[in-house]
Amino acid sequence: MISSKIFISVVYFKPAPLVKTEYLVPIQAGRALGRFMVEGAIGDDTGDNISEKNISWNELTALYWMRHNVEAEYYGLMHYRRLMAFADKEPKSLGFSEVGEREYERYGWSDALIEKACESADILTPPVRDLYLPGLPEVLMTVSEFYAHQHHGRDMDILEAVVKERSPEIYPYFVDMLVGRKIFFNSISVMRKPFFDEYADWLIEILEEAERRADTSGYDSHQRRLCGFFSEYLTYAYVAYAKAAKGAKVREMPVTWGIRARPAVSTDNVLAEARRRRQASPAQGAPPCVTGDDINVVIACDGNYAPHAAVAMLSALANTSHPSRVRFLVLSGGGLSEQNRQKLRAAVSKRHGRIEFVDVDEKRVRWLPLRNSRLSIAAYYRIIMHDYLPADVAKVIYVDADTIVTDDLAKLWDVDLEGHPIAAAPDDAGFNQGRRLKLPREHRYFNSGVMVFDIERMRAIDMSSTVLEVFRRHGPWIISEDQDILNILFSEDVKMLHLRWNAGTRIYRDNPLEPSYDETEALEAAGNPAIVHFTDNRKPWHLKCMHPFAELYWDYRNETPWAETAVEGATRRLVFRLRSKLRSRDRRFDRKVLQAK
Repeated sequence: MISSKIFISVVYFKPAPLVKTEYLVPIQAGRALGRFMVEGAIGDDTGDNISEKNISWNELTALYWMRHNVEAEYYGLMHYRRLMAFADKEPKSLGFSEVGEREYERYGWSDALIEKACESADILTPPVRDLYLPGLPEVLMTVSEFYAHQHHGRDMDILEAVVKERSPEIYPYFVDMLVGRKIFFNSISVMRKPFFDEYADWLIEILEEAERRADTSGYDSHQRRLCGFFSEYLTYAYVAYAKAAKGAKVREMPVTWGIRARPAVSTDNVLAEARRRRQASPAQGAPPCVTGDDINVVIACDGNYAPHAAVAMLSALANTSHPSRVRFLVLSGGGLSEQNRQKLRAAVSKRHGRIEFVDVDEKRVRWLPLRNSRLSIAAYYRIIMHDYLPADVAKVIYVDADTIVTDDLAKLWDVDLEGHPIAAAPDDAGFNQGRRLKLPREHRYFNSGVMVFDIERMRAIDMSSTVLEVFRRHGPWIISEDQDILNILFSEDVKMLHLRWNAGTRIYRDNPLEPSYDETEALEAAGNPAIVHFTDNRKPWHLKCMHPFAELYWDYRNETPWAETAVEGATRRLVFRLRSKLRSRDRRFDRKVLQAK
């Protein structure tokens, strides 16, 4: 039996930097399964334990171990990426991508501050918050509605029945939770011993019975984590009961969250390599030379985005081995003037590309919502473009106008679609996007900014009716416009491209979101991007943009009729230098080589 005044389990599921003090104790959950070893952490497979149940019980195998193997005045449960902040003053930023002295100080991970917080209350919890789906804070949901959207609603019915039968004294608080629109998540708490003992014993009893009744045989690996999900709701209900019925003093504490660190690459070196390719490009002054079929590249733009589309097209021509193969098809709904068309023609012809303008009837998509103020109706052109493209076009590469190509598009053109109608790269917020839309767990939510389309397959689809049906079923949850619609339509029929073909802004900064790609793919894309996509609100043409490829954007733009003046260029570079010097250690873009964690 381990004895301590305060014992807070910091639960680890895989190797990661340890958060450790006398009171904050790293515990490896599920060690009995033998998947890996977290050095420096206590395994939950010692003493009285249920470590082998970790797949469905998650961090609760650590809670069970703590209940039966630790003697303390206060007990707590946290996650290595979700920890309470005990600092006297709430930190301005609660996201962290590394663990060091700065984080310990900023978040108050010291035994003295932990003890002070514990002595101020009987129970410490995360902040109670409004309940809504990611990206939809204006649409509040009841707890029951939220659970049914994210999981299998029938399981909550089972849990409710168990609580009603086994705990009539807590059941009213459970019902109040189900119909309410507020909750705290993550099963995080710190409790004085009498409350913890009661809570842990009750929680384990309820979960064991609910697990016995539920049938998860047809569930995917995510939904099989049933008891882990249940515990979040049970914890909230128990705290409400303890506060109202037993007079427990409850205090809400800020919760920090671990975010994915920016890949360990030198953006200076990556930018220098992209510039070297541009200078060495055979397209510079090369005569037309056709050595293959057309590479059809579609871009949608209006007058506002004409300068940026020119940059995307020039960068594609500069990096394609035979630029005369590239045939740009520019989609316009009437917002592109003849003057801008002439400017685009001049820019493209200078680098031996070809350009055609394809007028679309945007009235066909005007009924679709524009919930993102950064987008225009042109975002929807890609879902109807097959009806307007020339008859000889059977396949296209679609690129957003806020991109820069840094590799040969012929490589992307030659990607085998393997029978799929589209190909696309994973999104930097894909995990929660997929959950919001209730897409299959195995689907990797993709970004629609760079895609390959089999136009012949698209022409065989009645897109007008199909999109309307999708919107009828998923409309309330669609916030990413065409991107959501395309992910719903092709959730089981997409060829995934490597992230380097759509390297979004968040691979060059700490990412607080859950992407659809892993750290290895992010590192490869950040170090060798093929298409850079400026996905942030601040684009290179905004004065305060600090994207590491902003200068490359201006390299190309200054070749176009929309070149900046000498004064504008000098001002922009001065602002960039000043902002670079003023950025703290936490700056979003770091031009130094990051130390591997």
